[in-house]
Amino acid sequence: VVVAFLAGMASVRAGGDGTGGTDDGTGTTAPPAEQPQVYTYVLNEFRIEGPTEIPAGPAIFEVRNDGAIAHNFKFGDIQSSDLNNGQSERLDVGVLQPGTYVITCEVPGHKEAGMTLEITVTGEGGHDDHGGGDTGGNAGGGFVSLTWQQVEENMKNSVVKFPAETAGEGAQLMEPTILPDGTKEFRLVVEEIDWEVEPGKIVKGFAYNRQIPGPTIKVDVGDRVKIVVENRLDDITSWHPHGLRQHPIEADGVGFITQKTPIRPGETWEVTFTATEQSVAMYHGHDMGLHQVPNGLAGAFIVGDLPIPEGWNVVGEEVMMLNDGGNIGFTLNGKSFPATKPYVLKQGQALMVHYMNEGLMHHPMHLHNNRQLVIAKDGFPLESPYFVDTLDVAPGERYTVLVLAELPGTWVWHCHIFSHVERSDGSMFGMLTALIVEE
Repeated sequence: VVVAFLAGMASVRAGGDGTGGTDDGTGTTAPPAEQPQVYTYVLNEFRIEGPTEIPAGPAIFEVRNDGAIAHNFKFGDIQSSDLNNGQSERLDVGVLQPGTYVITCEVPGHKEAGMTLEITVTGEGGHDDHGGGDTGGNAGGGFVSLTWQQVEENMKNSVVKFPAETAGEGAQLMEPTILPDGTKEFRLVVEEIDWEVEPGKIVKGFAYNRQIPGPTIKVDVGDRVKIVVENRLDDITSWHPHGLRQHPIEADGVGFITQKTPIRPGETWEVTFTATEQSVAMYHGHDMGLHQVPNGLAGAFIVGDLPIPEGWNVVGEEVMMLNDGGNIGFTLNGKSFPATKPYVLKQGQALMVHYMNEGLMHHPMHLHNNRQLVIAKDGFPLESPYFVDTLDVAPGERYTVLVLAELPGTWVWHCHIFSHVERSDGSMFGMLTALIVEE
């Protein structure tokens, strides 16, 4: 049983002469204060390694990240900062009381991927051989010990819910207001909302027009476009058209560089421009983007149509926004499996998909047993399209593919970094969906 964290911060008074012991004014010498023991914990993808049984008493946790990406370390109410590769931090956790505790990494998705470690505090204090970097008996740290039957049941229970219904849908095509001169106006309201990522899991996110990702904007080459952004946050923001090359520099969306100031709380900002060339772009917040974009503040901006190779029966066009940070975590279009959207085609049909990575990591997108034809990179049509079954999409990149429905069945479609789609208990989550091919 996991008990509450009971450790209080130690108030240690060292002896004045450094030999241990102080006079309390009555001629009685108090016993020397017990010095904290140091225990080392190492973070990696996706596990926590370190001692799993330590004695009660004052303790310091030395936390080091040996992984390739940022991790943090939470014990009770004490949490480290986000540590990059090679960084370390010492946490004074006070006087540990006997009981069972759980250490976690609180970077979204990491705990679910296996970064948990249960430790037991034993006895009534005192020192033994567990300090100073001993990794104890948990070399595989963070992985849940389950029978294969339990793992199978967890996997089945997550899969049978697909596709699960949740409140809210992102990336919906937005209809413009047509102004008297023919300009297409798109009004975007930025605010913090409650967003259901998967059934029953509601998190705080940043949204355009209450959608995560924001509404998809699509216009024709030559259109006059007006963007109006109202900031209802308690923070600054901006609107950056990432990959959209036909706009004045004032519209590039970086406060104090390409525009006078960010969009301040309560302000409304607007810009008008002509969409002069075909583009597959994204729009997102730039000022405070590190906080806002991983939490959902992004959308697709598409100008015109990409050329389709001869002989392809393309029946639809979809945006697949990839994300992996903030409260939203590992998601496709703001949803985590089993709440992700399945794609249904008849055999011989094709679907145009715009992969857009607004996350902090690479995502190799893999479709089982049906080909993807890459026809554009960052919106630029390729002279020689090529087939893949796995396509690595880096942060900020856009790839456009034609998905060919070749073989009937339900085919898994997912990021091929398994910690982005599977928890350590066998259940599925995150960046996973399916292509359903009907005969």
